[in-house]
Amino acid sequence: MFTSSLVTFLMATLVVAAPGVVLIGDSTVTDGAGWGNGFCTDTTGLARCVNLSVSGTTTISWQGQPQYSTMLSTCKNANTFATIQFGHNDQKVMDTATFAANLESLVGKVKAAGCSPILVTSLARRTFSGSTLTDILGPYSAQTIAVAKKLGLPLLPLLADSMAYVQKLGKAQAMQFNLDYSTTNKDTTHLNALGNRYFGRIVADEVKKTVPSLAGNIVADAALSAKIAAGTL
Repeated sequence: MFTSSLVTFLMATLVVAAPGVVLIGDSTVTDGAGWGNGFCTDTTGLARCVNLSVSGTTTISWQGQPQYSTMLSTCKNANTFATIQFGHNDQKVMDTATFAANLESLVGKVKAAGCSPILVTSLARRTFSGSTLTDILGPYSAQTIAVAKKLGLPLLPLLADSMAYVQKLGKAQAMQFNLDYSTTNKDTTHLNALGNRYFGRIVADEVKKTVPSLAGNIVADAALSAKIAAGTL
């Protein structure tokens, strides 16, 4: 009986909860205008993939949303990761040093809640000067990179990867990702369903490469990944 109980105990200790992911960020992460749903669709075997991003928020204002409380409760679940991507709105209301301090503070709160933070640089805006993509988020993404390095956190280089893809694609085709593509076609920040799929795939491939604990939960799509690498649709 003692041996049987010991074996049961040892087996129980070896059981690891399936990982979960929560997505924290601004509108460019939301299901309706960002890459969030595309990423979750590219996963398998997760205990949860919960999008807690809120349009219009910054590293500070997101903490005043109901989703912050949801994060606190969700992160109590074992083996849960939290992607954190801000910058689009922070850029409008604070300098880079303040952004870095706020991001580090938010990371601390997410970590204290029980989640393992993963920092993500901002999704590129598809704004061109002639045939050249304009980078206006670089200074804020540089701070995200610095905070990740300082705290020893995984970093998803979404700004660099999304810029590389959009630049290869070119302005005319990149506009097909615009949220308002079927109407005014002037929204070069937010994503429609096509953009959700492509940029969600970019994030999924970044996670597979950067976060070993989640690599097995990413569903491969070799054809789509190849299109992104080649700069095609």
